[in-house]
Amino acid sequence: MRRFIAIFFLLACANAYADGYMFKAGRFPEGKVTVLTLTAEQKQLIELYTRCRDNRYTPYIFKLTPEQSKRLKKEAGISPKRFAIFESYRGEDGIELSYNVINRFSEKSFEIPHKTLISDRTVRKYENEVMGWEPNPLAKPGISNSAVGKCP
Repeated sequence: MRRFIAIFFLLACANAYADGYMFKAGRFPEGKVTVLTLTAEQKQLIELYTRCRDNRYTPYIFKLTPEQSKRLKKEAGISPKRFAIFESYRGEDGIELSYNVINRFSEKSFEIPHKTLISDRTVRKYENEVMGWEPNPLAKPGISNSAVGKCP
């Protein structure tokens, strides 16, 4: 069963990566999205992630506030705990991950495409069994405040 799941994710991810999702005018091109406002702490985390990105570690480090999570659950029916960060705001032209992503499209706002939302359990399996990513030191609580300007 484990092999089946790994093969399924591998094929699904390879297929999704080949197609990808290209932004259209800096926004997610299809389906419903939830648009939210970034907090100061979320902005700091994104800045730190942009400076300290390392492909050995999982990109799933972005977390919603309780209010943001409640709104996403109301609008999409699901609210995962962690998301991968993409920024059309900084010139990225699309996303290469298919699950639980945010797109920061302006200084203060980001969108979460509903069609990419899956359970935290499934994302953990994808991270560990398919991609082999290590836990990200940037995911530690309060890291955006305590490590200003420094990569862990």
